[in-house]
Amino acid sequence: MQPVTCKISSIEKLNDFLYRIFLSPTKDVAYKAGQYVSVVMAEGDKRHFSIANAPVTNEIELHIGATPENSYAMQVIEKMRSEGQVEVEIGNGDAYLREDSSRPIILMAGGTGFSYVKSLLEQIVHLNLENPVYLYWGVKEYAHFYFENEASAWAEKHSNIHFHPVIELPEAEWQGHQGYVHQAVLDEFSDLSAFDIYVVGRFEMAKIAREDFLKQGAIVERIFGDAFAFV
Repeated sequence: MQPVTCKISSIEKLNDFLYRIFLSPTKDVAYKAGQYVSVVMAEGDKRHFSIANAPVTNEIELHIGATPENSYAMQVIEKMRSEGQVEVEIGNGDAYLREDSSRPIILMAGGTGFSYVKSLLEQIVHLNLENPVYLYWGVKEYAHFYFENEASAWAEKHSNIHFHPVIELPEAEWQGHQGYVHQAVLDEFSDLSAFDIYVVGRFEMAKIAREDFLKQGAIVERIFGDAFAFV
């Protein structure tokens, strides 16, 4: 955990509810792919967001879903806009990429949790890791795939990366996976014992996914997700 002041380089609205933010730390920082930052709002008030880029530059990318009724996130956006900088703690979390593992990898993200797996994917590509990687990204509706083109491009460019988009409530013409994202994983792999599995999303989703993955052979020590510290 490294306390540091970050200047706000840019705030871009990607859709009706999602902001892409770049922070520039005022000193060198170190973190692992898959870790998160804690934005310090006040004494005892820290708000946590996944780092969306691999640790290959000294810039921090965040994807923050925020609407007026979501004060937890919207207050952070407003603070960044009004003050032009924030105090953060960088390098939190234990669900970072296990770079020395040769096991095949499942990355499972719900909604804006894609920011977490984006960091992992960038690091996998940066290190030229050859592990088979299966990315499952679940959203409620197609419009929420805010980085679908980039995810598809990784899969097209790298033979070991496979992208499986999942829509919970698809339009009639949707031909891909539908329903709950963790169920798409269960349907694809009858035995999960060989995999390193990284999970990000709502706490209740992560809890159910872990329980079901264990029933299908997953090894509990090889399922990674910061949500598991709370469920």
